[in-house]
Amino acid sequence: MIGAEVAALPRDPPLPWPRPQSLMEDQSRAIEPDTAGPKQAALPKPEVAHPDAAKPEATKPEATKPEAKPEPVEPVLPTVSTTCRDFLNSGQVEAKRVAAPRAGPGCGIDEPVLLTAIRLADGRRVAVTDAGAMRCDMARAFSSWVKGEFAAVLEQDGRRLETIVSGASYDCRGRNRVKGAKLSEHGKGNALDIRGVRFAGGATAQVGDKAKPIPMALFESACRHFATVLGPGSDGYHEDHMHIDLALRRPGSHYCRWQGSSK
Repeated sequence: MIGAEVAALPRDPPLPWPRPQSLMEDQSRAIEPDTAGPKQAALPKPEVAHPDAAKPEATKPEATKPEAKPEPVEPVLPTVSTTCRDFLNSGQVEAKRVAAPRAGPGCGIDEPVLLTAIRLADGRRVAVTDAGAMRCDMARAFSSWVKGEFAAVLEQDGRRLETIVSGASYDCRGRNRVKGAKLSEHGKGNALDIRGVRFAGGATAQVGDKAKPIPMALFESACRHFATVLGPGSDGYHEDHMHIDLALRRPGSHYCRWQGSSK
């Protein structure tokens, strides 16, 4: 039976039906590799600024406002006695109250004033330079002396007094600037140094200047009005000025020293 069945089989087996052409094309496309890859989106081209185009303004930093300065505070002027007030308002001097200067140990000024000019008996004005603050009592005593004997002594030869060149008045220090010395009357505004004078027309006289000396009579006059008078030849510390003060001494007592003095 088996051999009969084999004999019955056809010699050439039948071929399959040909595949449709459309199917073959689809498969061919399916297996072709995609060599192009995915398409990329085109990048935008950078914009080129036109040379005439307006440029944006740079941002300016805000200006810093200056801090408001505090209003100046007027110094508190010390009260003065009726006697001092009458002196300041007398019309015979140019003087005013001033704030008390900074005080060191033991220093200070009672009723501090600034004296800048004195009227003589005939009404002429005599300037006082560089005096600084002093006690009102010292300013009164000095003004009284200038109006009387001071001007009379210096104008004996017909010259007319115009200016008194002074030095220190208030100065918180020891006597003669010696460390450890007793407090000077300058530290109380109770003293004044006189360096010289100027006359109308430009002539001058200076303490210690042998060519243009201050008359010795002026020292003698000062000793009648002040407790202390020191000048050239006194102690080596007053060779170019006259020192006058109102130091407290026994009634009628004066300490006056200058070259040739006898007191």
